[in-house]
Amino acid sequence: MEEEQSCNCEAGAPGWLATFADLMSLLLTFFILIVSFSSIQQVEFQKAMGSLKGALGILKSKRALMSLSTVKNPEIQFHKLSMVWEKVPEIMNLLKKMDMEDGVKVESLPDAVKFTFDDNLLFDSGRARLKPKLFPVLRKIVEMVKEFNGTILIEGHTDNIPIRTPRYPSNWELSAARAINVLHYFENMGVKRENLACIGYADTKPLVPNTTPENRAKNRRVELYVKFKDNEKIMRLNLNKIDQLQYMLPDSKSTKDSKTGEKNGR
Repeated sequence: MEEEQSCNCEAGAPGWLATFADLMSLLLTFFILIVSFSSIQQVEFQKAMGSLKGALGILKSKRALMSLSTVKNPEIQFHKLSMVWEKVPEIMNLLKKMDMEDGVKVESLPDAVKFTFDDNLLFDSGRARLKPKLFPVLRKIVEMVKEFNGTILIEGHTDNIPIRTPRYPSNWELSAARAINVLHYFENMGVKRENLACIGYADTKPLVPNTTPENRAKNRRVELYVKFKDNEKIMRLNLNKIDQLQYMLPDSKSTKDSKTGEKNGR
């Protein structure tokens, strides 16, 4: 038999195959990008914008941008928002003059402005009668509600220390009575009955664990949710208003005398 002649072929694939593979990879990447761009949804865009606004904003809350579909005329929209938010600095300035700004927290929610009041600004320990000292602040809120066709939801909250008195057998009665008395004040100031609602949560919705006197003081509070019926009056700050309000909105702190009244379980 004749010896088989060995082939002197070069090892590996032809050089053109590497170029072809690179071209196919680039084409695949190109088509993937086209598909991904075409499938971007408005919800995802809003989430990204909301994250940016949350990072740059100053109000501590669950932030969400106004739906793009509600902004029919941006100039009119921002003008109305500016008018609404002009009321907030007035309220904060009034609290500063009264030396009570540390006991009030203002938050911007997707559809409302939330006011959180430490209980000792509004009530004495274990009682539900409103203190007259805070009436000027509540009147400012009434003005905002009347001017912009708003509604108010009042929530009463206590700590977990039981209260047992003839008038308030438990924290349920105390929290409900406090919320009702705030509602009656707004009603007496001319807010329509159909625009008011209240609820007492007792100690069922604490902000922090009831493990220390300081934490219990934070849980004793009244929350007001001021909402606006028209979509164009949803409570969102525009970027220009952020700079104007930054120096006026304090961080949430407990008041100096928030440790009082522990025995009555407010």
